[in-house]
Formats: sequence, structure tokens, C-alpha cells
Amino acid sequence: MLRRAMRDPDLVIGYRSLTDGRMQTADGLPVSGNAMSVRVLVRGEQIGMIIPCPNRTHRPAPEIVSAAAPMMDAARLTSELARATAETEASRQRMLRASYQERRRLERDLHDGAQQRLVALGMRLRVLQRTAGTDAGVCESLDAAVAELGTAVAELRQLAHGVRPSALDDGLAFALSDLARRAPGIIELDVHAAELPDAVATTAYYVVSEAVTNALRHAGASRILVAVHHETHSDRARTHPHQLRVRVTDDGCGGAGIRGTGGLTGLHDRVGALGGSLSVASPTGAGTLVEAVLPCGS
Repeated sequence: MLRRAMRDPDLVIGYRSLTDGRMQTADGLPVSGNAMSVRVLVRGEQIGMIIPCPNRTHRPAPEIVSAAAPMMDAARLTSELARATAETEASRQRMLRASYQERRRLERDLHDGAQQRLVALGMRLRVLQRTAGTDAGVCESLDAAVAELGTAVAELRQLAHGVRPSALDDGLAFALSDLARRAPGIIELDVHAAELPDAVATTAYYVVSEAVTNALRHAGASRILVAVHHETHSDRARTHPHQLRVRVTDDGCGGAGIRGTGGLTGLHDRVGALGGSLSVASPTGAGTLVEAVLPCGS
């Protein structure tokens, strides 16, 4: 508007940043004034600057500066809010990816470290048992020790699986096939997804796992359909994966929702941290649809 009103196509608006006080455009690019620049004040505080083309011979009139001030103040606040929101979303995504990487490292450490040592110790105890002779008390003690080791190994495996399913190492489709074996004949898979970033694949798996668990445990579902599809966009050169849509539909009793501190609420936060969205449609008596849309990048 100012460019048209002042017939100055090269005019620039500078806004004073709320965080560090630097002068910048609404896009965050640094700017500096020239001899024709004028300060813009709101409530006695400089919020920005109108910077005409340096070849101009007159500065903007005070009436123009006064009229522009409220809009410039609103634009500055909107720009700062958008930038802060983008930085927060980026931070959430970094934290989620770091969490997944740490979970993956922990799962491998449990599998390759403590779990393997316990298995090896159990085998050594069995060897000792075979060479200990016929002392019934010793054999009984060794049997009890091996049984305890077996319980510890089973608990470690459950813990490692809860941290991050190792089946995801072979891709999302394989991991979901493994998940579907929990309820053969009930869970139907329709999975068409190319190679995915680990954070996206892990989040998609948790969405399906939580929805399936709720349907089996709480909704009494007799049929669950899991659909995972890439949605793409095209340019002149090629087609790019754009987002992953995950849908879990069941014929259970319904009544589910994102509320309180339940599993679906945790999923909502997890999906949101990746910049995605999660919705739940669950009318009472009419089944449940859990749908997540996850950005994949191109």
C-alpha cells in the first residue's frame, strides 16, 4: 500500500524484533536505513522504520507515518508470532526425533548387551548342572537359577519391545504384519508405503498399535481395518511422497476420544510434534475411526 501511495516500488518496511531489537523485514531478513528513512513510533516506542528508495528527495510525510503505524505494529506482532510458532514446532520435531533415536539405541543395548549376557549365563549354569553330579540340592538350586534367568530375559524382551519394536528395522509394513498376528482373522491390513523416515514410521506404528489395542481390549471389535497410504504431489520432474495417511477403523462399541491423559491424548501430542494431525471419530455403538496424517517430506 505504501509503495503505491508513495509511488516508490523499492520502498522497504523494517520491523524492530521483539527478541533482539534488530531491524528486519517481515520475513526475518536484516535491513538498514538510509538518509530518507523515518522511524515509526507506537506509544513512544520505535516499532519499525519506513525506508524509501535512497534516490528519493523527500522523506515520507508525518501523516503517512502516523497512518501506517497501527498496521505496522499489527504486522510486526503477527510476524513474530508466526516465527515463534515455527521455531516451537521445529523444536518439538527435534525432541521427538532425538527421543526415537534414544529409544532405538536403548532397545539395541538391551538386546545386544544385558539380554545376551543373561542368556550366556543361563547356558553356563546348564553346563555346570550337567557336571555337578547327582547332588539333588545343587541341581534344584541350578534349576531355580536358570528359571529366574529365563524370567529376567523374558522381561527384558518385553521392555525392549515396548521401547521400540525391533520389527521396524525391516520397515513399517513388516512391523504391522507382525502386529496383526495378535488377532488373526480380525485385523486386515492395507499397507502401501515406500521407505519412510524412522520418526514417521515409528509414529505411524504407535498410532496403529494404540488404536488396535483399544479396539481389541475396550471396544470388543470383531473386525479392524488398518490402511496406510502415501499421498503424493507432482511437479514437472517427478512425483514426490508428500504425506502418510494412517487410518484404523473398527466395528466396536465406539465412545473413544482424545481426552484426559489416555493413550490417544499421548498419540495426539506425538503426531503433533511431527507437524501432523490426529482425529478420532467414535460415535457410541457405531465403531471408531482413528486417522493420522504425517508429513513425510519430498
